[in-house]
Amino acid sequence: MAALELDVYFEGMEHPAGRLARAEDGATSFRYLTDDIPHPLSLSLPVREEPYGDSHARSFFSNLLFENAQREQVMQRHGIDFSDVVGLLAHLGADCPGSISCVPVGGEPAKMPGDLETDYVSLAEEDLRRIMVSLRNFRRVPDDTNDPSPLAGVQGKIALARRPDGSFALPRPGLNVPTTHILKVPRAGEMTTVDQEHLLMGIMAEVQRHPVARTEVIGEGDLRGLLVERFDRLVKGNSVRRLHQEDFAQALGLGPQLKYERNGTAERRFNADAIRKVLDQTATPGPSRQAFLEITLANLLLGNTDNHAKNHALLYRSPRPDFAPVYDVAPVLIDDRVLHQLSFNIGNATMTDEITSEDLNAFLLALGFPRVTGALMQRLRGIAQAIVGKIPEMNGPIRKRIGDAIAEQARWIAPAIGAEVIIPERDLIIVNRP
Repeated sequence: MAALELDVYFEGMEHPAGRLARAEDGATSFRYLTDDIPHPLSLSLPVREEPYGDSHARSFFSNLLFENAQREQVMQRHGIDFSDVVGLLAHLGADCPGSISCVPVGGEPAKMPGDLETDYVSLAEEDLRRIMVSLRNFRRVPDDTNDPSPLAGVQGKIALARRPDGSFALPRPGLNVPTTHILKVPRAGEMTTVDQEHLLMGIMAEVQRHPVARTEVIGEGDLRGLLVERFDRLVKGNSVRRLHQEDFAQALGLGPQLKYERNGTAERRFNADAIRKVLDQTATPGPSRQAFLEITLANLLLGNTDNHAKNHALLYRSPRPDFAPVYDVAPVLIDDRVLHQLSFNIGNATMTDEITSEDLNAFLLALGFPRVTGALMQRLRGIAQAIVGKIPEMNGPIRKRIGDAIAEQARWIAPAIGAEVIIPERDLIIVNRP
């Protein structure tokens, strides 16, 4: 017998797609209530009559729970254990990532499309500044501000809506309508990260062909934020709705603790073989595979070794998903407080300076490329040359260390892909190993 049950809705649908349950013994399960839905919840949960048991259900739904202050508050206030996924979603599931919501059985669907003219409250310039100051100083919005969608991460963030005229707004209280952008504001001593991430996102968009989430720097001086356009939204005039998305961890049935290959097991891990299985199920497997390879190379050259399973996503516009635009390109290598091990191995290499041409070839074949062609390698060399060509521009307090990171990474990657590039001498980057 189920101790707790929740209905799972897609945005705008009158009837639930499925039901999530927690049994008396704590086991989690999920079953579809209908096959009349535009697509499944996940590649790891294809539509079928038979319920999914604890392993499958927990892996997908636990990825909907952010480790943030709101989750901690719910756990303490209601005495809910960290492992009680269904219990936590009973309080937090009205605004899950993507287009789904989890609500008490018999409740109304939580998410609806929005009208940017009527369903939102305008934010004056002074209101936005006050929010940014609070995010910078306290990592949260002011107490009197309606926070429409608390977000994960160590930076202070808020979800906003941007109207066609460029002004900002928040959803009216009580209306769970979509936001269109995320605003990230770092601590006072870390303002350069705003410009650095914006710079890297721009380079990523320039050197490879796959879409990249658009970013913009707002504010100035000691109060700046990075505005990121949400790729899982469809905006037409004043109408905005959510598109369902899932990250690669969910698509592979991996819990959030398994987002790095090093944390997995032989049967359950985020590696090249697993990535291939996801890309093979997209609407365009060939282009998706090429895009993933180019993005991986660009990420490594830009010093972003943290491209784990939750930093890649799928976007559902039809029964077969698309490989989602690039997001969250951060210069991890310049942060000497974190581990710089690769999120997934390249062949046998676990660190950038271990990658050989043999490792790269093994990685390509594991991703599903039938063979390593001259044209493919020439394409990779072109990306490397374009990024290395940026190094002379990388000077000053914001760009200098980015140039150092590119030079450090290119020293090892260029020989592995056979790229003949001149890498300018730069200061050493401290590489943190396991």
